[in-house]
Formats: sequence, C-alpha cells, structure tokens
Amino acid sequence: MVGHVLGKGSWDNTLRQNKNAIFHRCIDCTEVISNPVCSECLGNQMKQVLGEIDPALPDRIVTSNFAGDTHCISCGSEMGLCAHCFSKDIYYQIKDVNSVAAEEFLARFDYDLRVMFC
Repeated sequence: MVGHVLGKGSWDNTLRQNKNAIFHRCIDCTEVISNPVCSECLGNQMKQVLGEIDPALPDRIVTSNFAGDTHCISCGSEMGLCAHCFSKDIYYQIKDVNSVAAEEFLARFDYDLRVMFC
C-alpha cells in the first residue's frame, strides 16, 4: 500500500487502516472504484495476455482480492482494490523481467498507468 502519512485521525488514514475497503473506495489509493473488476478476474485476463508473450510470466502474477463495498461486475465478489492499483503492482512485477511484455501490458491494461510510466 501507499506509504504516505496523513494527519492523525484523518479520513484517509481511517480508510487505509480498515481491513476492508469502504464507501466504494480503493484500499490502496482511496479513490472511488470506477472500473469494478476484481483482481482475480483482471489477473486472469492479464495472465492470458502475458502468457502469449512469455509463457513464464503468468506464474509471476499473484492475485489477492480485498473485500469491500464494491462488487465485481464480472464475478460478483466483493472487492476493494481498484484496477489502477492492481495493474500498477503487476507492472512493477514484470517490468524488469521482460520489457517487451511490460510495454504490451501498458497498452492493454493502461488504467492511467502511461501517465505515470511513459
């Protein structure tokens, strides 16, 4: 999770210390989840795409679904991590392993990552 510290008792700190994402907000960045696809469903799509480029990459993708007030539009499970934060984590996992796959990943699973990395 993001390591910045806010004032004691602030709303953002309360949200980050909670085990579940509340108010339809991401447990990592605290932004409202606007693309409700859980990390399990998104991770499966990522594994399929990256496996076409490098068969070893799907094993590097670890999904972990955090509970929250939002429900995945694909499988219906509770979720609390936004697509941007999950995609950012996966990008960090693959960028040093396979730069070609990382570029293709940004093209397919952008979620505003190009603003950060390009």
